Amino acid sequence: MESKDIQSYLTTKLFGRNLIYLSTVDSTNQKAKLLIKEGVVSGTVVIANEQTAGRGRLNRNWLSEPGKNLLFSVIIKPTIANEQIGVISLYAGLAVAKAIEEALQIKPVCKWPNDLLLGEKKFCGILSEAIFEDNELVGVVVGIGINVNQLNFPEEIREKATSLQRELGKEINRFELLNFVLNKMEYYYNKIQKGSINLIIKEWVHYTKMFGQNISVKQNREEINGIALRLAEDGGLIISTAKGELKVLAGDVTICS
Repeated sequence: MESKDIQSYLTTKLFGRNLIYLSTVDSTNQKAKLLIKEGVVSGTVVIANEQTAGRGRLNRNWLSEPGKNLLFSVIIKPTIANEQIGVISLYAGLAVAKAIEEALQIKPVCKWPNDLLLGEKKFCGILSEAIFEDNELVGVVVGIGINVNQLNFPEEIREKATSLQRELGKEINRFELLNFVLNKMEYYYNKIQKGSINLIIKEWVHYTKMFGQNISVKQNREEINGIALRLAEDGGLIISTAKGELKVLAGDVTICS
């Protein structure tokens, strides 16, 4: 397979027009970060058939069967304030959720800050990494892993992970789905560039079920318990705790039954 084979599926104007296909790579995010430093154009996509060192948040391994899923990173250069960078993961999650709903008529659930679920099982993870030079934002790498056609999962994640094929009972064309995702990412990226950050937050809320629920947020060695209330303008999560309202910007969320 070559880059042009994947590009033949794309109908985007910007995203994926510069596309780098790698049969095997340690991490598409790592490759994309190097490209940012070389001055590559916004909308560049790095996509791999297999990752040998794929990562999720908190440096966790992202386990993926070769040739079954979508493993890619998109380079963007948003004109946003540094304090709004947290919205980028929400932006990517919203784009993936919208794309899957439109392409496959199934509505995923967004879990703050960067996971997507089907039937309470994770099928998509997002890792956004901002790149700075002299305290200036030069770009953001948005890494996305979508379990598309994988049916077998390692024992340690078997009860928590799923795939689109597993949920829908049919094989999905990975690159047709990629086109849907990149189109939605391009659409909302244009909104960000026009200053419509609030639109991202407003629409993301339609894909979550966490508000009003008792949750636990783990941050390093600290655990915060309370009720998820809403999102802040910077994408942070506002929680009602015994000590009052608190905003968290990152952490592992568990919805308590």
